[in-house]
Amino acid sequence: MKMADNKNMDLTKTFFTVGSQIKCRFQGDDVEGQVAAFNHSDRILMIRSPSSCGKPTNTDFILINADCVEKISVEDRVPPETLKPVDFHKLEKRRQKLAAIKKSRIRALSAAVLPEARKLFLTIIKTIEEVAWDGDNIVVLNEVRISPPYKVEDVTGEKEASVILVKKIVDKHWKEIASNSVTT
Repeated sequence: MKMADNKNMDLTKTFFTVGSQIKCRFQGDDVEGQVAAFNHSDRILMIRSPSSCGKPTNTDFILINADCVEKISVEDRVPPETLKPVDFHKLEKRRQKLAAIKKSRIRALSAAVLPEARKLFLTIIKTIEEVAWDGDNIVVLNEVRISPPYKVEDVTGEKEASVILVKKIVDKHWKEIASNSVTT
C-alpha cells in the first residue's frame, strides 16, 4: 500500500483501528508495527512493535505525537473491536471490597497495640483479607484467634485447617523478623 505523504496530515481522517498494521514516518524515522491505541483528543498514537533488544518475548511501545507524523500507510486493517459492556455492579463490588481492605489496614495501624502486633496483622492481611481486631487479639476468618504475645503457640481456633494456615503465616512472619534483625 502506498504511504500517504502530507506534512500536515490529519490522522483523525486516516482510518485505522486498534490492531491494524501500519507504517509511518515521524521526525525522519520509519516505524512499523501494530496500532495499540490512538487518542484522538490528545493526538497520541501508540504503536506496538518487535523489541529493539531482539528478545522475542519483549515488545516495544512507541508513543508518537500525531502532529509529528509525516507519512502513514495502513498495511493490514482489522475490523473495529466491539467493546463488551461494563458491569458497573461488579465494579462497585470491587470498589467496596478494596475500600474495606484499606479501612482494615488503617484500623490496624491505628489500633492501640504493640508495633509487633500491627506488623503481624499487616502480614496476615496480605494473605487473608478477613482479619480484624478484638481488643488486643487478632481474629482471622472469624474463627482463629491470635493472643499476645502473638507467637505460633498463641494461635487458637475451632477449624484445624484454618489454624494450621494461620500458624504457618505467624511462624513465617517471626522467622523473617528474626532473620532481618540478624542481618541488620
